[in-house]
Amino acid sequence: MENAPLLRMAGVKKAFAGTIALSQGDLTVQRGEVHALMGQNGAGKSTLIKALTGVVAPDAGTIELDGEPVAFRSPHDAQRGGVSPIYQEINLVGLRTIAENVFLGKELRRG
Repeated sequence: MENAPLLRMAGVKKAFAGTIALSQGDLTVQRGEVHALMGQNGAGKSTLIKALTGVVAPDAGTIELDGEPVAFRSPHDAQRGGVSPIYQEINLVGLRTIAENVFLGKELRRG
């Protein structure tokens, strides 16, 4: 959709066993922007990313890519949709370029 944000998460909520892990998670990313997600432990950063990437299903809220609603059911489903997290832990393979490390595990496969 023209002029729609690349990514829009609005009112995303998630609770685990009655404990609210994320309340009213909102994130908007326009094309060409780079964002860092920072906050205190327990603020909901990881839960927001897990909801986006299909690791957990949000209890409420909406997620849109290019103006279209999405609901990824697994990380593999999210990867097929073009969404994949890059975590802060540095796990690089030596003798590989930065680009090769970023795309490691995402090579084209037959099937």
